[in-house]
Amino acid sequence: MPVSVPFATDPHLRFDEIRRIVSVYYDVTIKETLNYGRETACSLLTGILCYAVFCVALYLLATYWQVLPWQSGTLLSTARRVMFVIAHPDDECMFFGPLIMKLAQKNDCEVYLLCLSKGNYDKEGGRRKKELWESCRILGIPDSNITLIMSTLLPDDPKVKWREDILGSLILNHVEALSIDTVITFDKHGVSNHANHCSLFYAMALLSVEKKLPKNCYAYALETTSILRKYSCVLDMPISYLMSSHNYVVSLAERSTIKRAMQAHASQLVWFRSLYLLFSRYLFINSLRKIEILDLELDLELDDE
Repeated sequence: MPVSVPFATDPHLRFDEIRRIVSVYYDVTIKETLNYGRETACSLLTGILCYAVFCVALYLLATYWQVLPWQSGTLLSTARRVMFVIAHPDDECMFFGPLIMKLAQKNDCEVYLLCLSKGNYDKEGGRRKKELWESCRILGIPDSNITLIMSTLLPDDPKVKWREDILGSLILNHVEALSIDTVITFDKHGVSNHANHCSLFYAMALLSVEKKLPKNCYAYALETTSILRKYSCVLDMPISYLMSSHNYVVSLAERSTIKRAMQAHASQLVWFRSLYLLFSRYLFINSLRKIEILDLELDLELDDE
């Protein structure tokens, strides 16, 4: 008489055996997955740490030991009368601080600031005007070189686009009156995509395309970066060097001065601005792009599409 095999004939034993096999497979799979995850995380953290050390070393080589020629643009050697065109009080230190400081330290360069509104979005325009003057003193811009435009045609509103013809006329008048040879403003993304910021670029684009700027006057735009780069502090230095031809970096002491200028804008120091002061690359690095007519025509065509 043949002997029966329990696994083949007993359904309960068959189920237990299958469950045991599945359990073993599941345990092995989970264990291998966790091990792979740990190894990947360790490799990733090691890579990030190495990159951070490299960036810090690069920063120190460029700013303190001056082994690397990090100031890769030509403005510091060629600009003599520079005008920064901003939309609101605090733009000068939040975004343009490094370059303003570098230029203001030069004996052969005069720095001017044209601010197109008093920043009255929260009904604190009067206070913000005083804060602007204090911030500029800290950065090294003389009181007499600051111009603040207060016009109902240029409201402080993140959703309102200012008219390019009005802006263009104001900018051109100041360029001609002050014999400006270099104008610096936002690019078409305005760093934060604030509509007022973006409008300044399009006004400069209009002046450039229509060839209204004096022949010896050149325009530059502050480059907008991704959110990740924007808040990567000195970790953005290698990327900036690879992607931009005009880079200007400040030392920790100069960054501290820029931070102090920002703190002069007490009305704007809400909690998230503290995070901005801690992590923003724009307090360390300014990367510019020269506004060229050929590039502008392509940009404007893409925007129209």
